[in-house]
Amino acid sequence: MRKKVFGVLIGCALLLGQCGTASADIGGEIGVYVPVGGGGGYSRTRGSDESFASFSVDKLVHELTVQKKSGRLLMEFRVSNGSDAPYTVEHQTGQAYEFLVLDKRGKVLWRWSEGVAFTQALTSSTIEAHGEVVYKAEIARKDFKKFKDDAVVVMAYIVDTPYTLSAAVPETVETSSSGAAVFGAIVLGSGPIGRW
Repeated sequence: MRKKVFGVLIGCALLLGQCGTASADIGGEIGVYVPVGGGGGYSRTRGSDESFASFSVDKLVHELTVQKKSGRLLMEFRVSNGSDAPYTVEHQTGQAYEFLVLDKRGKVLWRWSEGVAFTQALTSSTIEAHGEVVYKAEIARKDFKKFKDDAVVVMAYIVDTPYTLSAAVPETVETSSSGAAVFGAIVLGSGPIGRW
């Protein structure tokens, strides 16, 4: 399943034609799951409840953490400015950032901005020199329950920039109780994401 997700994201980035000249420090998730209990067969072992991805470009570091907690999905998108000058983005509306949850085919299952009213005036957002901004979103248990089995990837980005970061939705992994299983994934997206 991870191979398909990776292919979808790379395909989306190539279709959008916005791979840019950014150098990326690719982040992802990797974990080792050691089964417990004896005997043969399979046991459901809970995988990592958190995934992480990051990349940097032009002294900006983008980090995305996705966590499952008590049936909720928590997302944190942090952008740090390591330069000596402020980083300012001009926005077409009052929306400064976005979170999306996608299935394995790239279909949007949830959008943070859905139903949110933004001013339609031009605005801007600034990250001060050596400063950072942190954007957070949460999907309540009752809402996440409706699509959690199909949720594969979380995407986050600052609106009106060409950089998009993706991290896997943490999942439960089935492993054999007769040995250890290794599971890992690296997910990275690039390009402006409009209204999918």
